[in-house]
Amino acid sequence: MTLFTNGLIFQLAKEDQNRLQHICKPVQLVAGQILCDTAQQATPKVYFLTGACVALLVESSSRNTLAVGLIGSEGAIGLGSVLDIGPENLKFRVQTAGDAWVAESADLALLLHQRPGMLWPISQYLWLLAAHVANMAASIQSDDITTRLARWLTLSADKAQSRHLQLTHDHLAQMLGVRRVSVTLAAGELKKLGHIDYQRGELSILDMTALRQITDRTQNITQV
Repeated sequence: MTLFTNGLIFQLAKEDQNRLQHICKPVQLVAGQILCDTAQQATPKVYFLTGACVALLVESSSRNTLAVGLIGSEGAIGLGSVLDIGPENLKFRVQTAGDAWVAESADLALLLHQRPGMLWPISQYLWLLAAHVANMAASIQSDDITTRLARWLTLSADKAQSRHLQLTHDHLAQMLGVRRVSVTLAAGELKKLGHIDYQRGELSILDMTALRQITDRTQNITQV
């Protein structure tokens, strides 16, 4: 995919798009890959996603993880490094393999200094991302595991633009911050209802409308 299929890049002026393309190169991200890890990268980088999906994970002192967001081709990973802000206890793990474009943070910072108009769509995106994380946090606090699983599956399908997902129960347990057996029970309930099917790491959404109704119902209760 081209760089311009990224939603954030699409909002930029044509001249800004062309300049950004000159400092980016295409990469293939693989499932399970950790991005923006200062221990593994010699220099900070920014990834503009054009096919891959990346989970935002919070890691506790006991090394347990919990997903607080999922980013697809609408956004980017690593923008904080351009502003000299580290991820602190956040980790960025590729959930769905796919394409992306990568730029050195220093190169992007220089471009933003030269073209300050680019900061407006980036600021808008970061605000929307913060709202997304806040909504995920509300779900974690108020919803049961079956509802949270339904929400993560619909979100994953939307970001990947596919109803057929490569997701194991172990991976989903890490995303939801629960035991694997809890995911197995919740997935079994959704399968029994005919909403999903799964086998050996392959999960298919059979009734997206039903899954959305589960998540929408709890959202309405939370808002009251």
